[in-house]
Amino acid sequence: MRPIRILLALSPLLIAAPAQQAVAQCKAATQLSGRWYGNDGGTYYLRRFGNEVWWVGISGDQGKSWTNAFHGTRNGDVITGEWGDVRGKTPGTGTLTLKLYRFDSMTRTGGTGSGFGATRWGRGGCPDTAGSPGGQ
Repeated sequence: MRPIRILLALSPLLIAAPAQQAVAQCKAATQLSGRWYGNDGGTYYLRRFGNEVWWVGISGDQGKSWTNAFHGTRNGDVITGEWGDVRGKTPGTGTLTLKLYRFDSMTRTGGTGSGFGATRWGRGGCPDTAGSPGGQ
């Protein structure tokens, strides 16, 4: 009877341990540059130089449907800039305003033009940052 009581007493620790290990393996991003995933199915390769932000966005079919480029400026947690399609059936151009949440996710808060599909981006790989703003 005693081994069962010990096992019951330790069971919450045994259940919590794998979850803590999973969180430790999912390290938060520490910089803006890198690969991002949009809720439009695209992959965006961002690069930051000082307060300038550049990206190339590629549709999920290796860019056959669309490929776009972006150049903007980061001011705190806001990025503003211009985008343009460089490949696609219906080329578009415009502006974007993005809200950055840490370095894990961002959302589109404004913009002009037509044809830009993504409204959210995440770093992927971590369940709390895969395309949702602020991990929510």
